[in-house]
Amino acid sequence: MRSDDTVAFFEWRNQADENVEKWGLQNEEILLLAIQEELGELTQAYLESEYEEADPSRVPAELSDLGALLIQLRWSLQEGSSDGE
Repeated sequence: MRSDDTVAFFEWRNQADENVEKWGLQNEEILLLAIQEELGELTQAYLESEYEEADPSRVPAELSDLGALLIQLRWSLQEGSSDGE
């Protein structure tokens, strides 16, 4: 793993912590919908930066939003499995 990958992961984890503080630990359905939305925004940011001369700095920002939500989904799934579900 590259060192910048480790930094990115911890940034995503910190963002996930902030999201949980703000909205609580959301259920899987809500998180999957949010993940789908962020994936669309990431795709749009990438394609616009490649083909429409848009600002490429949106790509890492959207990736961070998506990464945080994926971590939150993992937490939600772990929480559910510890409850015997």
